[in-house]
Amino acid sequence: YEDRDGSGSITPDDRYRTRQAAPLVFLGVNSQLTYKRLNAGFTLRGNVGNYVYNNVFSNLGNFTPFTGSGNFINNASANVLETRFRTQQLFSDYYLQNASFLRMDNINVGYNVGRVTSLLGRDASLRVNANVQNAFVITRYKGIDPEIANGIDNNFSPRPRIYALSVNLDF
Repeated sequence: YEDRDGSGSITPDDRYRTRQAAPLVFLGVNSQLTYKRLNAGFTLRGNVGNYVYNNVFSNLGNFTPFTGSGNFINNASANVLETRFRTQQLFSDYYLQNASFLRMDNINVGYNVGRVTSLLGRDASLRVNANVQNAFVITRYKGIDPEIANGIDNNFSPRPRIYALSVNLDF
């Protein structure tokens, strides 16, 4: 904290805006390749220049949860091992983190086996596909997910990684 207005004490008047939650640049690349019976594709996207206030770390990145109140101890974030803060440091730009990211949204691979004889004795076409959604994220952000709509990470549920395998048999 800093006495920015020179009043001699830290007050709400010392607050200031420093970074934006909205990205400066949006990126997106997708591709689909087909070679003979094999096909593969991906969707990659990212944001550059956006910042997120890591409210999870600001609330739990201190020793207060360990002292607790009453007969129980609260959870703390692993960030307490870095900061060693004794109390919460709310509204501090210390927790404003670069949330630029590159995310592999989707990877797919497929193979067209071709004509096969079905269980019914008729000719059919067989195709096998594999797909991964939310394959990986590259970021320096220390929270769960850098893609926060309002710029404040309040410990939302993380996006799941989904694996799918499909077999299509067309008669």
